[in-house]
Amino acid sequence: MLTQLENLTERVGGGNELVDSWLRARRQLLVTYYALIGIKPNKDALTVLDEQALDAFCHNLVDYLSTGHFSVYERIISEMEGDSPLIAAAQIYPSLEANTDRIMQLYDSHLQQAINDDNCADFQKALSEVGEVLESRFTLEDKLVKLAWDNQLASIPVANESSMARPA
Repeated sequence: MLTQLENLTERVGGGNELVDSWLRARRQLLVTYYALIGIKPNKDALTVLDEQALDAFCHNLVDYLSTGHFSVYERIISEMEGDSPLIAAAQIYPSLEANTDRIMQLYDSHLQQAINDDNCADFQKALSEVGEVLESRFTLEDKLVKLAWDNQLASIPVANESSMARPA
């Protein structure tokens, strides 16, 4: 997923403040996800769950989803001109909504719950599914960004960096 992000950043990075900030937020989400699942060199296969890593990931996940739906998508779509890009964006958006619903179901049913010996296996499965759903989300978001980029998305400033991290 980081490779996918790097490729998109190389293609569209630096051209739009909003998109750049959003891609930085995605990177931070991925970093916290990888820290949680343990993609680190020299890490033992069986380790105790890092509750701080779980908290950081959950916080970044909710912020990222909220920012997308309540700020970024709307602002990107509203800046596109012509009917074709708007029609294409309208086809992507329902899939993003369904993706958000699935992630929030997993969040509510597994990530927000206390983890113990009885539900550890279910937690691991849910965490794996979150990764898969995030990967498909990033593919959809990349389509939206590329569509906007290909249609000369106007420069959308970000009011301040904290507005990307914590939407209203």
